[in-house]
Amino acid sequence: MSNLLTDAIGGYFPLETGLTNQTLYADAQYFSSARSAFYALLKKGRPSAIWMPRWICNAMLSPAEALGIPVRFYSLDNVLAPTEDLQPQSNDWLLAVNYFGLGDNMAPQLLARFNPQQIVWDHSQAFFSPPQAGLATIYSPRKFFGVPEGGILVGSIKVDVPPENAINSLRRTSHLLLRLAQNAEAGYLAYQQAESTLEMLPGEGMSMLTHRLLGGIDYQTCEQRRLENYRYLYRRLARINQLNLPVQPTNGPLCYPLLINDESLRDKLRQCRIFVPVYWQDALERVIAGTVEHRFIKCLLPLPIDHRYGLNEMKALVDNLYTYLSYIGKECNEKN
Repeated sequence: MSNLLTDAIGGYFPLETGLTNQTLYADAQYFSSARSAFYALLKKGRPSAIWMPRWICNAMLSPAEALGIPVRFYSLDNVLAPTEDLQPQSNDWLLAVNYFGLGDNMAPQLLARFNPQQIVWDHSQAFFSPPQAGLATIYSPRKFFGVPEGGILVGSIKVDVPPENAINSLRRTSHLLLRLAQNAEAGYLAYQQAESTLEMLPGEGMSMLTHRLLGGIDYQTCEQRRLENYRYLYRRLARINQLNLPVQPTNGPLCYPLLINDESLRDKLRQCRIFVPVYWQDALERVIAGTVEHRFIKCLLPLPIDHRYGLNEMKALVDNLYTYLSYIGKECNEKN
């Protein structure tokens, strides 16, 4: 009598996910979201309090709130580092955010200022930045790739990973398929619905579908494309950018952050079908008007540079941006 196979041989094909099965970070633990990974870490470590920047999404506050761990807020300076007045107690933890994947050079300074075993590195915006010395590093691959969910925890602490839910993962694929088959607008509502399913804690483990999709990605090519696109935008936009950015990032960044005193520019770009998010509107309730964080929420444009695009798309983006700025400049001159 033949043995029953754990997986079928033959029949119809599944969604093509590539033939490789690579992982970027060894000894990682996999979750449905970065917030789920953060929840598991906080539940295991139980710090007396967690210090977090005021400029962060509410999603990263919810794990501490759900576990009854006090959240303390710190401010940022002009280079997005914690201000000098931050003094966590010995049993506190500090969440250090690598904003836009452009903050790798700040790690040595923070490791010198604080006990490394108190630092949790938030690399949700820094997928290609390697884990730092410290307690743990958290990643959010769905901010970089078209996958249904994903959170990665790297560190010496082994936490309890919740079971995966394959059905929930499938329910988060509609926006991915709609954008692939139609356009960005067609899948936006489904995208919002998929995001809302990741709010529940403790969350889930990463699904086999997402594992397979991530295993088939050519990470080196994706990172190089980001770096090329970033360099192009830097050459074209550095003279008007009020942020002092590196000419050549160490690792593939999330975006090219453009800081400019024009709150209407995001809407104008949207009219050209250039979609630029806000990081993070929900933080307005805790930032102070006139601070660095408040200005970032109102005026910072995280311009897309990911692997879907090449220099032609980057040129179109910049040309549209300068066309609008020239129009505004001409309008102002005429009024004066």
